[in-house]
Formats: sequence, structure tokens, C-alpha cells
Amino acid sequence: MSSVTASSVTASSVTASSVTASSVTASSASTKITCAEFLEMRHPVDTLQWRLPVVPKTTGGRGSLFGGVGLAAGVVALEQATGKPIIWATGQYLSITQQPAMVELEVLLPAVGRNVTQGRVVGHLDNKEIITILGACGSRPDAVKRLWQQMPEVPPPSECEPLGDRHETDSLHQHVEIRMARGMFGFSGTGTPSGDACSRLWARMPEVKHDAGALAIIADYMPSALGNAMGRITHCTSIDNTIRFADLTDSEWVLCDNHIEYIGNGFGYGTVNMWSDTGRLLATASQSMIVRIANDETPAST
Repeated sequence: MSSVTASSVTASSVTASSVTASSVTASSASTKITCAEFLEMRHPVDTLQWRLPVVPKTTGGRGSLFGGVGLAAGVVALEQATGKPIIWATGQYLSITQQPAMVELEVLLPAVGRNVTQGRVVGHLDNKEIITILGACGSRPDAVKRLWQQMPEVPPPSECEPLGDRHETDSLHQHVEIRMARGMFGFSGTGTPSGDACSRLWARMPEVKHDAGALAIIADYMPSALGNAMGRITHCTSIDNTIRFADLTDSEWVLCDNHIEYIGNGFGYGTVNMWSDTGRLLATASQSMIVRIANDETPAST
């Protein structure tokens, strides 16, 4: 396949003007907060330690730490510890953590380089390790730049079905707006199954800049594609989550192009390409999941 540059991607049906013109922004870009501020992470001076509060807005619908939040906290800690932008990060989820709690994060930097620094973040609750994040931070001059993926054609957010409030209690989901552009949101049944393993959704955190940490949170909505692929509401637990960053740029909405690659042996694997509303590839992510389909679940309509 011939290479596709970022400028040629904007030929898709969604342009920057079509998205921003239809978006009702909760707060202007100048007043949006960073992901670190949203997570209310605390950092004792002159240490490589951070604290992440497990409170309603950092949890999923069942009151436990949202996996993407854990990865985002690791991204924030690595960037702040190294003073460099994140390149990639992967999180291994070791234990479910219920609110209220305070997760202690320690950053270790075993390989500090001029351009790239590699490190890991270990998260403890009391004396129990609950999450480990590996990653690298840094930047280098562009020797060459190519893009072989292309942003799919989808309707703008204003023409897509909003997900709505899926939970009675406060959680992270009240701070993330989702609109289905293709397929079904597999955790709630919103939308219509696409008949294949691909779903697409627009996402945004209206209060938060879509920096690397925020993208790590949004990427963890990819498992919703499981239910679309199965044609019925499907739940899961993430085992790991990896994200690699491309062209980080301001974007009011993020298009998540989700693909389920395999389901079997009780597990599932999926990927997501994350696009700006101007057609630039922001990041690509993947994860492994424990798949659960309740026997009494009613298949979604097709």
C-alpha cells in the first residue's frame, strides 16, 4: 500500500470544520485541565513517588479503578519524572482496586539516555502491588515520516448516537462523552451490531485536554467492541493495555477505530487506532481481556 500523509487523510467525510462546528464544548480549550490535574495526582517534592486517589471519577461503573486511569497515571508519572514526552507505555493489571483508596506509585528509571529514557511505575495499595506500567519517554528529530493507515469515513459527532448515562452512581463515565459512529457499544447495547469485528466511536473528555494521559483513558473504551463483534452485550476484565503515541495534537473529539482480532479460550484481543478530528493519527493501542458473556444476556438486535 502506498503511504498516506496526514494532510491527505483529511479527505475523509469528517473535516476539522464539520466536527468543531457541531461540537458544543463544555469549556474552552484555554480553561481545560490536564489529565494530571483531572486525576488529582499528588507528588511529594524531590521524590519519584506519586499518589493516585481512587475516587468516583477514577473508577468504572462498579466502583473499581478504571484500567485506563491506571495506565494514564503511569504515563503522567513517567513524563513528569523524566521531563520528556511519552513514546509508549504498557500496563499490567494485577488486582482490582475498589474505592476509596490511595494508590502509591513509584517510578524507577533503569535506563536514562540523552534522547530516550526507559522506566517503570509500580503501584501499591498498602503493601500489595496492584499495577505495573512500563514505558519510554523521549524525542528525536524526524529522519522520515510516513503514515500507512487512513482515517475511516464516519459521520461527525453531531450525527452520531450519544451513549447517554449508563450508571446511576458517579464514575469516570460521567466525564467521558461517547457517540457511536459505527456498530454497537458492547457494554450497554447502544447502537446496532455491525456484523463484523469493527466498531467506531467518537469520544471526548469535555473538561480535559486530550494529552497523552487522556488518550490512555479513552483507549480503554476499545473493549466495548467485544459486544459488537459478538452481537450481544459482553463484559470483560482487562489484563493489560499498551498504547503507542504518534502525532499528539489538540483535538476536540477523538475517533476510536476499534477492531477485535480474536476471542477464544476465555480471552479476547483487540486494537484501536485513535484519530484527531483533523485526520491525524494520535495513538494506537491494544489489550488482552478476560471475556464474560452472561448466560441470561439477550442477544442484541441485528
